Amino acid sequence: MKTFNALIILILSTSTLFAQTNKKLVAEIAAIGKADQQYRVAAIAAAKKYGSGSKQDNELMNRQAAIDKTNLGKVEQIIANYGYPGKTLVGKELSNVAFMVIQHNDLESQEKYLTTFMQAADKGELDASLLPLMIDRVRTAKGKPQVYGTQLHEIKGGGVQIYPIEDEAFVNERRKKAGLPPLQDYLNKWGIKYILPGSVGNPNPKSLYYVRVEQALPAIEPVGGEDAIYSKLAYPEQAKSNNITGFVTVELTVTSSGDTKNLSVAKGLGYGCDEEALRVMKEAKFNNKAGEEAEIRMKLPFPYKTKK
Repeated sequence: MKTFNALIILILSTSTLFAQTNKKLVAEIAAIGKADQQYRVAAIAAAKKYGSGSKQDNELMNRQAAIDKTNLGKVEQIIANYGYPGKTLVGKELSNVAFMVIQHNDLESQEKYLTTFMQAADKGELDASLLPLMIDRVRTAKGKPQVYGTQLHEIKGGGVQIYPIEDEAFVNERRKKAGLPPLQDYLNKWGIKYILPGSVGNPNPKSLYYVRVEQALPAIEPVGGEDAIYSKLAYPEQAKSNNITGFVTVELTVTSSGDTKNLSVAKGLGYGCDEEALRVMKEAKFNNKAGEEAEIRMKLPFPYKTKK
């Protein structure tokens, strides 16, 4: 009887501990979800009012990018400790927060956790209808055709185009299995009159699709090469004392004259490295043989070691 009573006490204690831990986790996820939208909604409004890529839009998104990076670190730690924070751990309303945070970060993070999302969806911990968004985003970022038709590209002068779709004639069958509406309905919201290939009225005009034009190198290259930029990097004392090493990925626009603007950290290290990377890239100069503005990403090493 004593053993049985001790077992009951142990179960109750474990349940209480789990409830306390779960309550704390729910609060943390809720705060992360709120931060994920802190400047994003305002940036969308600014883009509509002043134009996508405007000063107002960029300022808000740069602020949000810094929050996104912080959120990513928090979510990665949560996943490492508990697994995916889905419906069982944080409830249905908050089960998509970790997914959205990673979706708002770089391709490396999206690829890293794609399998985790799939497993969570299979277990009912994550809304399965969200998966097509991440699958398509990863594929289009890598220059591959998307599977579900969820990804669009803004074009100059307003409007959007569809990224190419793999096996497009059967896209609606895949969307239906994933719990998505027909592609015609989805694209109609964007003002696109879409006809499914193989149906009456086909083909769709080529202008409907966005085809990435790969830039021939070296159309844009740093003046003096990458080493000319790397050699200006100072290894922050805070990073050095904490033995922080790796790369900071900076996203920026190279102007037609070879200057840089719209700088933001796509993936950082912290400990002063992010600020140092932005400082150096702000002063960087490029040979822009294309003669048009171009968005690029560049990875800067910390610490930088001169090649012998």
